[in-house]
Amino acid sequence: MDDETGEAVEIFATGRGISVTRHLATVESVSKSMALIDAVAFSVVPPDEKSYVWVLQEMAQFLDLGSVEQRKGLFGFQHSARFGDGAGMIAWGGDSQRGRVYFSLMGKGCSMLQDWPAFAVWLEAHKAVIKRADVAYDDMEGALVSIAWAVDQYRGEGFNAGGRKPTHTLFGDWLEGEASTKGRTLGIGNRSSGKYARIYEKGKQLGEASSPWTRIEVEWRAQDRYIPYDVLTRPGHYLAGAYPCLAFLTEEQSVIKTIAKGGQIAYDTAVENAKRHCGKTINLMLDVLGGDFAGVVESLRRPGYPARIDAYSYHVKQNPTMLDRELAVTS
Repeated sequence: MDDETGEAVEIFATGRGISVTRHLATVESVSKSMALIDAVAFSVVPPDEKSYVWVLQEMAQFLDLGSVEQRKGLFGFQHSARFGDGAGMIAWGGDSQRGRVYFSLMGKGCSMLQDWPAFAVWLEAHKAVIKRADVAYDDMEGALVSIAWAVDQYRGEGFNAGGRKPTHTLFGDWLEGEASTKGRTLGIGNRSSGKYARIYEKGKQLGEASSPWTRIEVEWRAQDRYIPYDVLTRPGHYLAGAYPCLAFLTEEQSVIKTIAKGGQIAYDTAVENAKRHCGKTINLMLDVLGGDFAGVVESLRRPGYPARIDAYSYHVKQNPTMLDRELAVTS
C-alpha cells in the first residue's frame, strides 16, 4: 500500500533494479454512472508507421473534431495541434518518442464523446496507454458535497486513503468564508504523486455568486501507475474508491444536466456583463438610429460566442434553447 495515495502497489524486479506500479482502487457497490469523465489522455503507436493523421481519423468516429490548428511542440513532442475549437489536442514527432502519438481531451471534448465503451474497446485493441484520467461528481445544490463538508472530511479521516493525512492547498477567496462570491477550491494531495483531488465551488467559478453548485474531481496520471481502460466505463466505481469519504455518494450524473446548468450560468453572466458594459451605448444607438432595433443588433454583432461559453459551445450550437432557464424548466 502506498502511504501517500492509498493505492495498491505492485513491485517488480527489473534489469535496472526495482519497478513500482500503483493501481487505482474501486468500490463496486456504487453506480458506475456516479461520476463523469472530465479529462482523458492516452498515447498510442499507430500501425505501419502511420502518424497523427491516422489517430485523428480514428478518433473522428467518437466525436466531432472540427478544425485542426497546428501549433508548436508540446510535452517533448516535436509537433502539436489543437482541434475542435478547444475540445482537445494531439502531439507527435521527435526521435525520442519512437512513433508515439499523444491525444488528449479536456472537459469540452469529453462532453462531446458519447460512446465511452466503444472508445475504451478501441484503446485496448490498439494497446494505447492511458496517461491521464479525471473523474468528477457534481452536487448542484451543495446538499452532500460542499466546501464545508470537504474541510470537515480533511480534518477527520475522510481523505486519509493511505493512513497518512495528505497535503492540502487552498485557492480562491477563502478569507471571505461562506460569503465567498468568486468561489473557493480545496486541493487534496500532491500532483507529483499522480493522484490529486479538487473540491471547488463551480457555480461561483462560472459567475453565479450565490450558487451552491460544488464539484469534486479526482485526477490520476500514469506516474508509476496503471490506469485501466474500464475507468472510462465505470468512473463511479473509481471515484468512490479514491478516498473513504467518497464511498457514500450515490446520485448518478448526467452530462446533459451538467452542460445545461453550466451553460445557463455562463450565459446569464455574459448577458449581465453585456448589459453593464454596453447597455447605455445601446440606448444611444437606438436614439441615433431612430429606434431601429435590428440596425443596432446588426451593428454590434460579431462572429463566435463569448469565451465563457466556449466549454459548452458544441452543445449550445446543437440546441441554443438549453441556455434559456424558463424553457429548460418547462420542456
